[in-house]
Amino acid sequence: MEEILSRIRKIHLIGVGGAGMSGLAMLLKDKGYLVSGSDVKESFYFGKVKEAGIEVFLGHSERNLDGVELVCYSSAIREDNIEIMAAKKRGIPLVKRGKLLGEISKDKKVIAVSGSHGKTTTSALLTHLLNSLGYQPSTFIGAQPLGYSKSSWWGKDFFVIEIDESDGTILNYYPWIAIITNIDNEHIDFYGDRKNLDKAFREFAYRTKELVIGWADLEPLKSIIQEVNSLKYGYTSGVDLFAKEINFDGEFTSFSLTIKDKNYSKVKIPLIGEHNVLNALAVIAFFYYLGEDMDKVFSAFISFKGTKRRFEVKDRIEGIAFLEDYAHHPTEVKATIKSAKLLKPERLVVIFQPHRYSRLSYLYQEFAQSFSLCDVLILTDIYSAGEVKPPGFDDEILWKELKQHFNKKCFYFPKDHLVEEVLPLLKEGDLVLALGAGDINILLNDIIEEFKRNKAKVLPS
Repeated sequence: MEEILSRIRKIHLIGVGGAGMSGLAMLLKDKGYLVSGSDVKESFYFGKVKEAGIEVFLGHSERNLDGVELVCYSSAIREDNIEIMAAKKRGIPLVKRGKLLGEISKDKKVIAVSGSHGKTTTSALLTHLLNSLGYQPSTFIGAQPLGYSKSSWWGKDFFVIEIDESDGTILNYYPWIAIITNIDNEHIDFYGDRKNLDKAFREFAYRTKELVIGWADLEPLKSIIQEVNSLKYGYTSGVDLFAKEINFDGEFTSFSLTIKDKNYSKVKIPLIGEHNVLNALAVIAFFYYLGEDMDKVFSAFISFKGTKRRFEVKDRIEGIAFLEDYAHHPTEVKATIKSAKLLKPERLVVIFQPHRYSRLSYLYQEFAQSFSLCDVLILTDIYSAGEVKPPGFDDEILWKELKQHFNKKCFYFPKDHLVEEVLPLLKEGDLVLALGAGDINILLNDIIEEFKRNKAKVLPS
């Protein structure tokens, strides 16, 4: 791949409207390549790539490959994609996103942020603190940090990369420092079983050149990071960074912290939830290893504004708050709902869009038990994310399970009727939380706009 990259000029990205592919497009353009991209529909990130002056095509076509010398694609793109087949026919080399990103970053001091949950927030937080403390990092994040104009860019010193483990490309990297936030039952459709997933993370830890930073409260990650040079963080004694006395105040979380034998009181972060304390600990561990002044690090947290689609407040109208989050796994759903309850709404109304048939098939029972803290649950259609619906798949698999475990108000509305059905259910004092990794964000925007137009009809006078 190194030899190919040294002699080519034009690279085409299939699926350029995705958060990761759009970021890679920006990095390649800044590196001097002539970049083009295609996707089947417009999106926020499709627009960002277009704004950056990159040639983009709406729709896939063999014509999009004219003059192209390398084609890059993500695991979301199927092998029967017309551009994939055209590239093979023309003899144009093909490479997956993770492999190409690993190649262009291999000479950098990479800080690889991995794990089943929390990667994006941790990567964005780490990048923000590096910028705040005077560094100029290169960055590749799976979503755009709020307050920043893009999600990926070149810098001068470190290279913060959010690593995707979903298709095994986590093993394309040999990072300087690795952060492993957690390991959960995710992407089993690719790995086959949990044993293979754990094996991939163990190999990733061993590939790390200098230090692994990881959450040491639970197995198997606890054992993995004990096998390598590491800094361990968590809520239990015996770790290197230990958080306790956690308090929630509005949209902030504070906690006391022990690093080795030194105590710090009232560390404050502008994020809600115990899971975000863990994300912050991972970042603190990195700066501790770097030898930074901890008081400066803690102060830099306060200006962090969050990340798109990660507990993002979209609007507040007539006493109703509208938030969205990318949560698409039972562990993430539970944590996000728990965080939303800390805001003490009169009612928590959750709209959930399941993501991928494979994930729902494997985890539908866990999903059904993830919504207990919400007051109203609204389920809509599965977002396939390009997966082909398996023969005999039951579209009501989660709905049927929910009816056995969720004893509060629960509704199913088809995607095409979601907006019109949700509006009459809303009341002043509600917190509306849209969850999912599909296009639930667009649906929530439609709900908000329709609510603005019809709030006089919707809310009681």
